[in-house]
Amino acid sequence: MGAFSKAKIEWAPFAVCAPTEKAPYPRSLTTPEGLGDRLRFVAFAEKQAENAFFLAAHSYPALPESVKNTWLELSREEAKHLSWLLARMKELGVDPAARPQSLALWNSFDRCSTASEFALFMANAEERGRIAGEQFYETLLKTDSVTGELFRKIAEEEKMHIALARSVMQDLGI
Repeated sequence: MGAFSKAKIEWAPFAVCAPTEKAPYPRSLTTPEGLGDRLRFVAFAEKQAENAFFLAAHSYPALPESVKNTWLELSREEAKHLSWLLARMKELGVDPAARPQSLALWNSFDRCSTASEFALFMANAEERGRIAGEQFYETLLKTDSVTGELFRKIAEEEKMHIALARSVMQDLGI
């Protein structure tokens, strides 16, 4: 499809890496800087997902209305998670633009040449996000229970996203 890498997306408040550059490796989660790195990474993933669902809902031809509506709902859900993460980052004094983020995930959406491929890709991505959120929750319980609880809440909502992704796959006959 190529629509993703060609789309003009405003990535602010994040800084992005140059096309050939890799994002800096995250620092230890036991440090404030490392916590900031994880918050920044997850928030940027939410921003990419928000834009990906929105763009997919408007880009694939002959998309069933039910799929389009579900993807637009998921876009709004990702935006909600992004706002929660940005609010927590503000509370902690974490600058979203302090370290550049990779567009590798965003550019990987171009491999989804059909709505079915995108649906499968995003269902898997939602599951990976759920697992990561649960792991962050467990890790942060002792050091930052507020952020840990935020990750738990997002992971819990990912379960609903996964169910919606499965409904899209049914609607697409996958």
